[in-house]
Amino acid sequence: MIQAYSINVDVAADSTVPFNNVRHKKGCTADISGTSTIELNKAGVYMVSVDGVASASTTVQLYRNGVPMPEAQSTGTTLGFTTLVQAGHNNSWGCCSSPVTLTLHNTTAATFDNANVVVTKVC
Repeated sequence: MIQAYSINVDVAADSTVPFNNVRHKKGCTADISGTSTIELNKAGVYMVSVDGVASASTTVQLYRNGVPMPEAQSTGTTLGFTTLVQAGHNNSWGCCSSPVTLTLHNTTAATFDNANVVVTKVC
């Protein structure tokens, strides 16, 4: 499980939302790489919850391995959604394995008063 957030961060149009702070990290099932990529390291189903407040109306959308998830998006100044994401394999840290990656994309330039993501392995 991991919870990451940012406060008062400027996010350009058509870019990923950074998560500059990690509040909680338990276990090794999910990790953050850099500031904007969450890695799912164990096979299973994960619940992903996103919420935030932006200075201008925008749309945020979750991407899984670089592909947009149409059911995981929100539009407005008060943003939020919860979705399930499946990781079909373990990331063995070997040369032939890689984690499932999640990023949150933003469509319109905005300042995010706060942006928060929680990823929890449910099974």
